Amino acid sequence: MKVIWSVTWGTVAVVAVIAVILLSGTYVAFEKYTSTSEFCGASCHTMTEQYTAWQSSTHHADNSAHGTQAECVDCHFLPGEKSSFNAKMEGLRHLAAYLYNPAAPLPIRPVIKDGSCLQSGCHAQAELAVEEIQFAENVRFLHEPHFETGALEGQDIACDTCHFKVTEEKHFEVPTEICALCHLKLEQPTLDIATNESVVIGGEVVERISFGDRPTINFNEGLSKCETCHVIPTRSLQGQLSASDSNVRAITHQTIQETGVACESCHFEVVSGHGEVQTGDVASNGCLRCHNRSDELLATATDGRLMHDQHVATSSADCFDCHTVIEHRNRTDHLDFVREDCTLCHENEHQYQKLLLAGTPVADGVQATPHLMFNVNTNCMGCHLKREVSNGHIVRTGAPETCAACHTPDHAKMLENWREQLDEEVEMAGELEQEAMDALAAAADAGISDEIRLEAGGMIVEGQRFLDIVRVGNGVHNKKYAITILDEAFVKFEDAIDLLDQ
Repeated sequence: MKVIWSVTWGTVAVVAVIAVILLSGTYVAFEKYTSTSEFCGASCHTMTEQYTAWQSSTHHADNSAHGTQAECVDCHFLPGEKSSFNAKMEGLRHLAAYLYNPAAPLPIRPVIKDGSCLQSGCHAQAELAVEEIQFAENVRFLHEPHFETGALEGQDIACDTCHFKVTEEKHFEVPTEICALCHLKLEQPTLDIATNESVVIGGEVVERISFGDRPTINFNEGLSKCETCHVIPTRSLQGQLSASDSNVRAITHQTIQETGVACESCHFEVVSGHGEVQTGDVASNGCLRCHNRSDELLATATDGRLMHDQHVATSSADCFDCHTVIEHRNRTDHLDFVREDCTLCHENEHQYQKLLLAGTPVADGVQATPHLMFNVNTNCMGCHLKREVSNGHIVRTGAPETCAACHTPDHAKMLENWREQLDEEVEMAGELEQEAMDALAAAADAGISDEIRLEAGGMIVEGQRFLDIVRVGNGVHNKKYAITILDEAFVKFEDAIDLLDQ
């Protein structure tokens, strides 16, 4: 009986050892198989697109110049991490999610750490830094500036800041729009933020409009310098010059750059969009794609440094999850881009029309009276339906029939009546304005003190401001309020005259 038990325990021990060996071998084989790209792509339906794109990329042996192949785990884990306990738990988490719902979409894009890209046998940072890459037509690229600390507004950037999956065909790529977002995120140049500067061109001092003093207007400055990506052309821009015109100085992009001529003079249209931050609404999820709505979230959404710390450093979001796209390309018509933006030349146009319609207060003691059409949200296009030719081009104007279309046929006479009444009032105010100006001009010869004349002049200026609101803004936009404002102009002119008469 004792022998039988002895044999039994021995058998158990042998079986246990064999089982351990078999299980170990099975585990090793299983671990080896689950570490292959075939397991990730061929076994998991949700990874089919990524797997197919990887097979056609240079990270696959069939397309590599050296015949080397980077498996999924080689990139998605740091060297030495793929056999760690954390890596196994990460894999089990993905496996459990897939088994629970094989049709579920993939989560937010994975983080590929720089250590995976720059590990031994892959990409050497020293070699990448100095290699000039022809990124696109007429565009060169160097990695070196992007390796520098604080390359993006004081924030370090990672490889997968720029390299990530965009289209179905490629496993990852660098969209040209992401370059423009960092290098060309400019404030729109408008006349109200421009300054005048004196430059010497051809030996003469020339006054010109400049946006150079604005820290956010950095077209061809700082990160936006054209020569960062482009080779400045040296050929002459004067097609009419011949070889015999050796005494004429050729104009090239380089000479233009040296003399300080603004690039936007010719290439203003090459940048479109401003890369605004989308906080989230019904049209675009913005922050709400990943976060719940909160006052703190919306209050900090425009803090660029904080947002980059939270999203760029951790590679937890694509740039376009937050920013709108900036386009950078040559357009076929370099005039329409400026021609269609009226505000570039016409600064704060139609401000008086808006003031009248909205009934914006013009002075203390003047009762603001919004137009009835303003209170029901009728905009300019509601009344300006008639097309007329003015100064050689077609404009939309208001017309009596427009009033009648919404109201009654009798309203067709209303607009003309308003015009007649206001024209008469404006004419009278203009005559009183001239009378006040004449009195002020004669005051100096009459020996009236400077203090009195200065006070009277201030009254006239105030009266002119009131008159201009109605005269330039066209009082028919709010007849009732226009009459009130004209009354203020009358008072100012009369007060000035009375003061000078005393």
